Amino acid sequence: MTVSKPVVVARLAHLGSVIRDLERLRGLPRITRETDAIANLALERAMHIAAEAIFDIGHHILAGRGLAVPATYREVLPALARAGIIDTALLGRLEGLAGLRNILVHDYAAMESPRLWQLLDERLGDLRAIYVALAAIPEIQ
Repeated sequence: MTVSKPVVVARLAHLGSVIRDLERLRGLPRITRETDAIANLALERAMHIAAEAIFDIGHHILAGRGLAVPATYREVLPALARAGIIDTALLGRLEGLAGLRNILVHDYAAMESPRLWQLLDERLGDLRAIYVALAAIPEIQ
């Protein structure tokens, strides 16, 4: 089996778009972050989509290379590291991404907006880094 270049490229394009949206959200002033419900919903949704895209792209790449496709989201990033697609340092920085995705999908009422803004401020670079790593795989060049 080979990596489906059109599928991965389309999902990477969408991930790139969401990362740009997150960059715009990151620039919002504190008062907007604290009071604007639409901005908070946009942040939640963009973080959810980014996580979904990363895991979806990871599944496609692993399957396309004939590697075992993980049964859970939590196993996707370690599998990408074992395949040499992402480095172990980035893997460590993204360790909680599957858990964040699960909270955003299943326990959304428990997600506190200030914590999500903090994650955006502290971890947007990690999302950019995995985007770059996924975009660099030879099969889609």
